[in-house]
Order: sequence, then C-alpha cells, then structure tokens
Amino acid sequence: MAIDPKILSIDSDDDNEDYKAFDEYLTEDTNRKKNKTLSEIEQMGDQYLKEIDRKKKDRELKQIKLIPYILKYKNVYSKEELLSYGFEDVKQIYDEIRAKNRPRIVKFFYFLFNIE
Repeated sequence: MAIDPKILSIDSDDDNEDYKAFDEYLTEDTNRKKNKTLSEIEQMGDQYLKEIDRKKKDRELKQIKLIPYILKYKNVYSKEELLSYGFEDVKQIYDEIRAKNRPRIVKFFYFLFNIE
C-alpha cells in the first residue's frame, strides 16, 4: 500500500497540519536547545578553569610564604628545589620543622596530653 502525498495527516484530530513542517520545527527546536546547552557548558567550563587557576595561584603564594622559614631552619633544600615541589610537600616539610622547633614546655604538654 503506497502513501498518498496529498494526505496531510492520518488522524482526524490533528487538523490536517503538515507533518514536514512539524518535523522541521522539532529539528530546529532540538538544535536550538543543543546550542543553548553547549554554550552553558562552555561558560561553566571557563568559570571552573578560572577558579582552578585562582586556587593554584593562592597555593603558590602560600608556598612562597613557607619557603623562607624552611630555608632558615633547615639548609638541606634550596629555594629552587622547594619551588619545584607541590604545595602539600612543602607544607609537610614546614610542619615537620615547626614540630621540631617547638619549645620544650610545649613539647612536654604535647607529650602529656598525647597531642600530635
């Protein structure tokens, strides 16, 4: 059975609207929604990248503030070497040196109350 091109619709409830026009409308609507979603994702990605860069710069600044203390009390590392390390590594070295350089009374209380 062949489809008659003169028939616009099959059902009597759809007011003989053209299905090709409806299909074009759906395609255009889908493309608009896709483009809108893509632009939103791109904007969010740019925002997240800026936030990551800002946090990275903040960590670098904190790391630079810790380096003079490390160099003052432990001459094992050079400034360039410490700058090549990650923030977590520099912070760990800093915390170890601070723990060793506590006054004896503070060390006693840490020992007495079992604080780490």
